Amino acid sequence: MMLDSTPQTTKQDTTFVQSYGIHTGFVPRSQLIKKNWMLAGDDYAKLQGHWHDNALTAIYGNYFVVEKINGVEVSDAQALATLEELSRVTLAQQFGPQYSNNISFFASDRSVGWEYPILTPAQAKEISTSLDVIAYNKVLRYAFASAYAYSLEPGGTFAYNDDPLYQKLMLTNGKLEIIDTLLNVDGVYAFAVKVPAIASEGLEEEVIIAYKGTNPFNTGDLYEDFKLFFANLAETDIAWQRTAFEFCQRILEQYPANQASVAPGYQVPEASTSHNVVLTGHSLGGYTAVDSGVRTGIQTRVFASPGTKIIDAYARYFANTMRLRNVINFRTDYDPISSSALRHDENEVEFPAFPGNNLFVNHSLENMIKERLIPLYHNWQDPTARPSQLFITPDASTGAGLKSRTNVWGSTTKGD
Repeated sequence: MMLDSTPQTTKQDTTFVQSYGIHTGFVPRSQLIKKNWMLAGDDYAKLQGHWHDNALTAIYGNYFVVEKINGVEVSDAQALATLEELSRVTLAQQFGPQYSNNISFFASDRSVGWEYPILTPAQAKEISTSLDVIAYNKVLRYAFASAYAYSLEPGGTFAYNDDPLYQKLMLTNGKLEIIDTLLNVDGVYAFAVKVPAIASEGLEEEVIIAYKGTNPFNTGDLYEDFKLFFANLAETDIAWQRTAFEFCQRILEQYPANQASVAPGYQVPEASTSHNVVLTGHSLGGYTAVDSGVRTGIQTRVFASPGTKIIDAYARYFANTMRLRNVINFRTDYDPISSSALRHDENEVEFPAFPGNNLFVNHSLENMIKERLIPLYHNWQDPTARPSQLFITPDASTGAGLKSRTNVWGSTTKGD
C-alpha cells in the first residue's frame, strides 16, 4: 500500500496514523524514539472521520476527528483505547517491547511533512476559543523555582525571598519545602520542591523539579552548552543528561506522578499515593527539563529553552518527528537562545520583546517574571505584557498552567 499519496475520500475524510514509541530506559536520543505506520493485523490502520480543515493549504492548527477505525464506528473511549493498543502492538512488533510502553500517535497521509493531532468528537467540542487559557499563578510557581535553581551554585543568589507573591505561592508555613537537591553532579544543579495547595488561588499541591540554566559568567556552564550543541547535532547524549534524568527518576520514586501529570500514552506505575509533578527550568535548564520530560512524559513547563533538536538525525531530516504534547516553552520574541534552534517540537507561548532587542534582556528570566508573568497574574489581559503569539495544539496536555484544551497557532492580537 502506498502511503505517500492522499487516500481517496468518500463521505468521510480518511487518513493513516504514525505511531511513536519512546524507549523506557536512558538511551541516546538517536535511539530514544522509533516510529512506524500504525498496523491493524497485516494491513495499515485507517481512520475515517473529518479534518478540522481539509484544504490543501491547511497546515497550522489542523487536526483529525476520528469516528471510525477500519470502517468500524467507535465511541470516544473506544477510539482512544483502540489507537493506544494498536500503537503498542505495532511498536512492540517492529522494535521490541521497550518501545511499546510510552507511545504517541498522529494523523498523517505522507512519509514526510506535517502530522496532526487525533481527537475524538468529544475532545473537539472541548476546544476553547478564549485566550484566557494560561493560569499565571501556576506558571509563576515554575518560574520562581527556575530562578531558585540558579542559587544552588556557589555564589548564586535568589532575588525573590522577600517578594510577597513568591512567599504566597511557594512557601509552606513560611518555608520552602525542599525535597532533594543535586549539586554539581556532571555539571547538573537541580532541586525538587513541594509547594502547597492554596484554595483561594485554585492551586493544588505540586512537586516541582527544577534544573539550573546557563550562567554566562560560569565557564563550566558555557562548556556544557558547547558540548550540548555537538551532542544535539549527532543526537547523542552526554553525562549531564543522564544525571538529570536519574535525578528526576529519584524524585518520582519518592513522589509517584499521577495520571494528570503525564502525557497520554505514557504508562504510570501503580502507587498507593500519587502527586502532581512538573518539570521546569530556564535556558539550558529548560532544555534539560524537556529532555527528561520526553523520556518520562511528565508535564514540562520551561522558560527560554532552545529546541531539543538543532537538526534531526540525517535519515529523518525532511520528516516530521514526534511533537512534545507535554511541553510548553514560555519565551520572549527576539530571544536569540530560544530561537537559535532550527526545530522546536513543543508548544510555545511567545511574549513581546523588550525594547532594544538585547540578547540578555530578552533572554532574562528576571525580566520574564517581573515584566510579563507578575503583571499577567494580576490581569491576564494586560496589553503591555500579554503573549503576542501562542502555538498550542489541541492535544497539548492540560494542567500545569494550561487551563483548557485550545487550538491557537499564531498572533493573539488580530483585530486589536
